[in-house]
Amino acid sequence: MSYCSSRSSLTDKRRRLTALLLALVLAGSCLLAPVSAHAAVLPTDTIGDRLYTDGNVPERSMPDVTMKSGLLMTDDGQILWSRNPNERRPMASITKIMTAIVSMETLSPDKEVTVPELSTEVGESSADLRTGEVMTRHQMLQALLVRSGNDAATALAIDCSGSVSAFVAKMNEQAAKLGMKNTHFMNPHGLDETNHYTTAVDIATMARYAMTFPEFREIVSSREAKFVTPTATHDYQTTNDLLLMYNGANGIKTGYTTPAGYCVVGGAKRSGVQLYAVVLGTGGTATRFLEAATLLDFGFVHYRPQSLALKGTILGRATVSDYLDRKVPVALSEDTSTCVYDLDGAVSRKVIIWTGKSPIKKGQKLGTVQFMQGKRIVATTPLVATTDVESPFILMRLWYGIVKGWRKLRS
Repeated sequence: MSYCSSRSSLTDKRRRLTALLLALVLAGSCLLAPVSAHAAVLPTDTIGDRLYTDGNVPERSMPDVTMKSGLLMTDDGQILWSRNPNERRPMASITKIMTAIVSMETLSPDKEVTVPELSTEVGESSADLRTGEVMTRHQMLQALLVRSGNDAATALAIDCSGSVSAFVAKMNEQAAKLGMKNTHFMNPHGLDETNHYTTAVDIATMARYAMTFPEFREIVSSREAKFVTPTATHDYQTTNDLLLMYNGANGIKTGYTTPAGYCVVGGAKRSGVQLYAVVLGTGGTATRFLEAATLLDFGFVHYRPQSLALKGTILGRATVSDYLDRKVPVALSEDTSTCVYDLDGAVSRKVIIWTGKSPIKKGQKLGTVQFMQGKRIVATTPLVATTDVESPFILMRLWYGIVKGWRKLRS
């Protein structure tokens, strides 16, 4: 144990030093950005659902990144930037996000998990678990997500389903439920295997779903995890250096194998805006974090909260059907603001006003206004009456009916 502990301590120190250097490089790159070349911007890179060249976006404004495949997505699923988003690629330890999802949906948080001998034989990335060691599901998830232990992934799989193959079947079922159309799992840890693949867009979908679990969010946002079992003390440092170097970073998972390259799906939140950056297939451990930071910076610059309209703004008048030429002003029922992606163009509004029938009360809904960016609705706000309208007396209603009938005859 002493050898493993000293080796882990050395690795953690190196990782922290690397993160510090990355933060310094990131700060320096921001200063140099106006004069740096953008050789890594590809003509196939997209903004939203179109090629960036079709949207008159200057090359100098695009993320300068080398990743093979990647994506920047908002918390509600809007794609801001992408490169080969549907290209099937190995996913390495990013696999463990799905392992965690299935485990959380199968086992209770305080469920005790016993480490089987099989899990300690997996090799590669290890959480230093011992055969027969007993841990809670929560502790096992910490070993899985903070330390990225392949032994933890296998232990969870066997405890959840009795065998690795049965657990993998559940992983693929969950992927199908989430609409991950180009993903297939062959194991719970991510070591390379034929037919074990995913895409950048599927990873973003999986990450967004995983982050809806409070327990998952808490674990992947942690820089370290420490706990004691009856047989061992575990002290893990995160493999996700974004948590150490990027302001607002709150998760979520790294991965690496030789075929996959260095990968990361990183989440960050600033001013209430949550973004996810997927980086697949970079050439170095530092590069994946710098390029994730580049995508996140790009997103926070161009996707920001914007005030669209103020409560009480009158946008038209609704006809009152049982009156003669009577209309009631309608106004926005509330202040309207939403996050807007400025590279998608200007926001317009479509006002829809209904015909009302008395009696009408102040504040009664009489229409709606849709705020649009191109064909996409970015916000919808009710329109309401600004005054009361009482029902007309019976003689007035008769008179209005006669006049309306006369007008129809003359038209």
